[in-house]
Amino acid sequence: MLITKLFLFGQLLCFWPVWRWYGLRMLDGSDEPWGVLALVTLLVLLIRKGSWNKPSNQAMFFSSIIAAIYVLGYGVMPPLFKGILAVIAIAFSISSICYKRTLQMGVVGLLLLSLPLIASLQFYGGFPIRVITAFVSSQILTLIGFEVHPQGTLLYWLGEIIAVDAPCAGIKMMWTGLYLNFTLATWRNLSFLATWLSTSFTLFSVFIGNILRATLLFFTESGLVNAPDMAHQAIGILVFTVITLAIYSFHRINKRGAII
Repeated sequence: MLITKLFLFGQLLCFWPVWRWYGLRMLDGSDEPWGVLALVTLLVLLIRKGSWNKPSNQAMFFSSIIAAIYVLGYGVMPPLFKGILAVIAIAFSISSICYKRTLQMGVVGLLLLSLPLIASLQFYGGFPIRVITAFVSSQILTLIGFEVHPQGTLLYWLGEIIAVDAPCAGIKMMWTGLYLNFTLATWRNLSFLATWLSTSFTLFSVFIGNILRATLLFFTESGLVNAPDMAHQAIGILVFTVITLAIYSFHRINKRGAII
């Protein structure tokens, strides 16, 4: 037990610049503070688990390799990359100590989600996702009889212009879906393969759900359906509820042994 505590303490001390950056990023208002929820959730799950084991040689080896990469690239890597390396190294240790696995993917996922990611994902991934969403949505609408033409993140129909705006990128919906998936995976101590399958299903569900939301919003935003202002939010909530139920149902199927 003493070796375990010293090993974890040494890791936390090694990555102290990351924790300083994390605290400043959470307080400066530049990103959503959702990562705290993922971190607290993981801590609750670890406390609930209760048992501590000596870290395996494999976990210590991989943690040490990642720490070495962190040190060698410290001067050139952006803070977020350093944070990713730090939490993956710690995930190896927690996986071995608490779950007797070399790497518990649910733990990795929650630790990655605990980082201030949303603003970066929105900046780098928001526009491409909106372009794809607009294109696929336009094809669906054309298929059902509405000749909609996509141009970037805009949909053109009979002189009307409907924008697929930033929230329609679905970044927050993706974060929340992954949070639910990784929480269930950690709680149930799923294997690497089972977590990979559930994560793939989650990302696919969010992608399809985001396209469905954009397609449904076309009817309200174009005026084809006379809906109140709250319809925009209501459609988003409805689609996200369906996605949540799909993720939960997938985990229940997995629990019954349909998926290894």
